[in-house]
Amino acid sequence: MRICHIIPNLYAGGAQTFLVLLAIEQKKTGHDVSIILIDKFNHSPFEDFLTGQLKENRIEFFSLERKPGKNLSILKSFFILDRLIKQLAPDVISTHLQFTHLVVALYLKVFKQSSRKVKFIATIHNAPEEWNRQTLLTNKHTPSIYCSQASLQTSVQRDCMKVVIENGIKLPVVDDSADKILEEYGIDKSNKVILMVGKLSHQKNYPLAVALAKYYENKNVSFAICGIKEETSEQDIASFKTVKNIHYLGIKVPAEIYSLMDRCDCFLNTSFYEGLPITVLEAFFIGTPCVLSPILPHREIGSTIAACFIPASFDKEDFVTEIDKALANNLSKSELKALRKHDLEKYRVETAAAKYIDFYRSM
Repeated sequence: MRICHIIPNLYAGGAQTFLVLLAIEQKKTGHDVSIILIDKFNHSPFEDFLTGQLKENRIEFFSLERKPGKNLSILKSFFILDRLIKQLAPDVISTHLQFTHLVVALYLKVFKQSSRKVKFIATIHNAPEEWNRQTLLTNKHTPSIYCSQASLQTSVQRDCMKVVIENGIKLPVVDDSADKILEEYGIDKSNKVILMVGKLSHQKNYPLAVALAKYYENKNVSFAICGIKEETSEQDIASFKTVKNIHYLGIKVPAEIYSLMDRCDCFLNTSFYEGLPITVLEAFFIGTPCVLSPILPHREIGSTIAACFIPASFDKEDFVTEIDKALANNLSKSELKALRKHDLEKYRVETAAAKYIDFYRSM
C-alpha cells in the first residue's frame, strides 16, 4: 500500500513525533510511506532530528514551501502538491492537524483528475480539534481516525466513517544528557525538578505553571520548561523571568527530553485540552511521577497509572496537593515502570500502526 501522510510541519510537537514513529512502523511492515510538509523546512534541531529518523528509515519527505504567515504562498503549494501526488500515486492520503485537512480537501475537489482513486483520511489529534467553517464544509464526510475516546467525544460530530486508534510510541531510550542541560541552565541538582514539555501557547496554560513555581520558589523546587515559541511566547517568557526557579530550556530533541524525564522528580502538564499527549505517554514509559490537568484525555489515560495524579480542578491549591504527592514518591523509576507495564501495552506504536492499516483497508 502506498501511504502519504501530510502535516503542516515537523518543527516540534506530539503529533509530529507520533507521525514520524507511525510512518517508520508502517514502512517496516512493508508499505511505501512518504510525508509531505506544508511549510518550508526551518532546520531546527527538532525538525532535523525527525527528518534524520526518516532518512535512516528511507522514508521520502517533501515540502510544499508555504511560508508561515504568508497566506498567498499557499497558492503555489497547491501546484507543488499536485505534482507530488502525481509522482507518489498514493493509495491513501492521511492528514494531520486542522489546517492540513482543509488544504487537502480543497486540493482533492479542485484536482479531481489527479486524485480520483485516492482514499482520504483525517487524523484528529486534539480533544476537541476545533475546525473553522471552511474545514467543516469541505470535510463533512471525510473518514476520520481519532487519537482517543476523548477526541471522538469532544470534537464536532460528522456523518463519516470513524474509528478511535490510540496514539502509541516506541520505548524511550534514556541517556545522561540531562546532567549537562541542568548544569548549563544553572538548575541546582540538589533541588527537586518539575519538568514541563509543550509549546508556548494558550493551550498549555503556562500562567498556572508560573503561579505554581511562585508557590515553590523557596522550597528547593525547580521548574524546567521545554517548548517551541508560539502565540503566547512573549508573555510566557516575560512571566517566567519573574520567578527565579523557572528555567526555560527552549526546544529540546526527544533524546534530551527523555533524559530530563528520567532525571526529574515530576512531570507536569497544565493544559486546557489535549488529544492523547505523546509527552505524557513518554513520561509514563520512563517511570516518572506525573501531575496532569483535570481534562478528559488525561483521565482516560492516567486514571489507572501508578504515581499519576490528577487535581480536582484547575485551582492552584489543588495542583499543589497533587504535586506534593508526586514529589513525596519513594518508588524508583524502575519500580514505577514495572507497575505501569500492563496498562501501557496498548500505547505501543506497533499496535497503532497495525490498526491504521486495518482502517485503511476497511474503506
